[in-house]
Amino acid sequence: MTAPSYEEMAETIEARLEQAAELLGELEYPLMEFTAQEFYDYLTGETFTGDRITLRQILGNEYLMLHEVVEVCELKRLGVAIDKDTTMTADKTKIYSAHLAAMDFELGYSLLLEDYYWLRHRLGHHFKMVKKDEHLPDSLKARAKKILDDFWEYRNI
Repeated sequence: MTAPSYEEMAETIEARLEQAAELLGELEYPLMEFTAQEFYDYLTGETFTGDRITLRQILGNEYLMLHEVVEVCELKRLGVAIDKDTTMTADKTKIYSAHLAAMDFELGYSLLLEDYYWLRHRLGHHFKMVKKDEHLPDSLKARAKKILDDFWEYRNI
């Protein structure tokens, strides 16, 4: 299934980015500037991991939306250009570093809201990455494990 065109989604993306920016501001997360077009391109570009989360799923889920906004901000902070080819061409250490920052933020946000269902769901996803992702750089394995350890006690609440 192909993603809807940017023209079809621009208004929705812009609205969701405004909502995410407002919430992230309240949480004192340091935003980086990027456009709705960059965000669309990043989310609809090819991935080397075979992720199957769609644009509409991300736009419709507060946690995933915040995760992706934080991820893009972290990539920008690392000097990575945001476009359809980012995931395929950027340094994998930078890609994973941004992903881990976003996952840590997302899990912390779900804990803040006491949404243990979401926390367990995403801990399962993160657990698989820590244990089985052959692309995870060795230099980031300890950081990925620390995130898992930091939230593991909440998996059975």
